[in-house]
Amino acid sequence: MPKYLPLRDGAKIAIIGGGPAGSLFAHFALRYAREAGLGIDISIFDGKSFSTTGARGCNMCAGVIARTLADRLKEEGIELPPNVVQRQVGGYWLETPVGSLYLHQELEPGGILTVYRGNGPRGSSYRGNISFDDYLLDGAKKEGVKVIPYYATDIELPADPSNRARVFYGRSSDVASEEFDLVVGAFGMNSKLADRVKEMGFGYSPPQSVRCIQAEIFLGAEYIQQAFGNSIYVYALRLPGVKFAAITPKYDYLTITVVGQNVGEKDVNALLSHPLVRRRLPGELQLQSAHCRCQPRVAVSPSKHPYTDRLVIVGDASNSRLYKNGLESSFVTAKAAAATAIGRGVSNEAFENSYYPICRAIARDSFYGKIIFSVDGHVFAHDLSTRLLLNAARLEQQKYEIGDQLISGLVWSIMTGNRPYREILGDGLSPQMHIRTAVKTAKSVWRKLTTRGQ
Repeated sequence: MPKYLPLRDGAKIAIIGGGPAGSLFAHFALRYAREAGLGIDISIFDGKSFSTTGARGCNMCAGVIARTLADRLKEEGIELPPNVVQRQVGGYWLETPVGSLYLHQELEPGGILTVYRGNGPRGSSYRGNISFDDYLLDGAKKEGVKVIPYYATDIELPADPSNRARVFYGRSSDVASEEFDLVVGAFGMNSKLADRVKEMGFGYSPPQSVRCIQAEIFLGAEYIQQAFGNSIYVYALRLPGVKFAAITPKYDYLTITVVGQNVGEKDVNALLSHPLVRRRLPGELQLQSAHCRCQPRVAVSPSKHPYTDRLVIVGDASNSRLYKNGLESSFVTAKAAAATAIGRGVSNEAFENSYYPICRAIARDSFYGKIIFSVDGHVFAHDLSTRLLLNAARLEQQKYEIGDQLISGLVWSIMTGNRPYREILGDGLSPQMHIRTAVKTAKSVWRKLTTRGQ
């Protein structure tokens, strides 16, 4: 019989990290505990103030909330107030060296939102608190969670699992510690604590990662509305070393995102200097024009063994969907871990049986995502294949109703991550889509040949 270490009435839980994964774990744990008639005490440790502007208050993220996550939050009674939402996205532009493709929101009814993780870029002067992370954390406070305004510096696991774990926190000159029945690692990819947990020797390895550069550039609300509207721009420009580049409009700032193995300032400047980007920007902007910038790590693989007795890791330090919907992965892992801790227990066996299957599902979906992005890379690396895809999608939009736009819907799903990668890959391999692409390509070629003959 597995040893599950069930939580008892009055159990104490420490959450290390006050971002969405930590706040949502607290939300779910309290809800499941109420349903079970169990009293629990939760403390969140985070020395960052999300109500602060600039890097000191930000969790370094582009801040795009997928429709699926917005719907899930609403189901939990968490509906973002207008001041937190920077912009509702109406569509996506795909920009390539040989043409552009616009996909609009009707392909997927509902709302894709842009937010700030902190209280805006450095030097911004928004009224009130606009931080998405702080809004979730404040919700946890209202539910009775204690927020300790210090970083956790270390975790000590007991030699005997029947004993409690210990969390150390505070400043180097004044470190305190406290015992807990469960420690939840919601510290993210950019914390040194992940390496410390790896050193504990129970099998945890953080996800592999690539570098990302993000910059916030102020252009004013009127200019952004005119030049970018309510669309996110995704760029497939064949820039060396760049896996992904995008511009996300906020209210009066643009968020520039460049992802790659070793991206640096030159890669952001190459994007901003590209003619397809410059035509929408005033003057010759460079990275130095940014009011705020950061270089976070982005997970590109699952972690290994993100749990042991009395410790579970959630969020992107555990498992995050490849390149898409990291915030939603935080929601999913936090909910699964909380359900396991309250409903089953906090032992390695409990997490192995009830939490790990959810992590494995995310990892498996990301495997299909790697295949999709590899194929995308080959398609957009060549003029001919890029033109064929863009032309087929445009012709399809002219002829078919929204729900029957297979090629456009496929591209939309890849850019938004609105569906599991396995489903997207299945659609991409379907005979119907390939037949339609071949027919549209043949018609396009025939049209060009007959036009030349005239």
